[in-house]
Amino acid sequence: MSTPVNILIADSHYLVRQGLRHIFDNKEEFRVVADTDDYQAAVALSLTYQPDVIIIGLNVLGAKAIDTIAYIMKNLPKQKILVLDSNENVTDIVQILKLGVHGYILKQCDEPEIIDAIHVILRGKNFFCSNVLKLNNDEANCCGNELDCKHGVINLSDREIEVLELISQGLTNKEIADKIFLSSHTIATHRKNLMKKFQAKNNVDLVISAIKENFIALTQS
Repeated sequence: MSTPVNILIADSHYLVRQGLRHIFDNKEEFRVVADTDDYQAAVALSLTYQPDVIIIGLNVLGAKAIDTIAYIMKNLPKQKILVLDSNENVTDIVQILKLGVHGYILKQCDEPEIIDAIHVILRGKNFFCSNVLKLNNDEANCCGNELDCKHGVINLSDREIEVLELISQGLTNKEIADKIFLSSHTIATHRKNLMKKFQAKNNVDLVISAIKENFIALTQS
């Protein structure tokens, strides 16, 4: 019998923690070593148990989520970080992804996606649940939510890459236009073309797709 995957759960909601425990406790391949609603405890438990996967909600009590995730990743570089959230704000998502976390799932995700997320990140790939990606059915079935088989080669101009990076920062068309001295109409056209090239349905889908295609870096400079 293979060694189970050790998991630490950190989330402020008791029912979320118990729900995740129920999912993993019913599968022999997983073992929940601990759960907590506090960031400081999450750090201490991570250092003590050194779990294979740390599932961490952005609502955990205590220090800022970003600081805690950054600390864990620095001190436990071999551990996989799976962020659990209920937020679809593109700015917040990208900020978290740029820390280099291995996966990002929303609380709307179902059990199969949560299990898939664990398997995918343990294989060394990044995972984003379908509620984040907003993939159509064909893409989801083809890529297994990993976006490894986007249809066609995406070519972007230097200007499009510049606009894409600013979109990832959550800027509006007017804010981007003011920043790079173009008209709002021109920026709107660039955004529309980017959506088409990436087959994206919204800003979140666009930015996540761009990250997976390496047009936007996951790690901070």
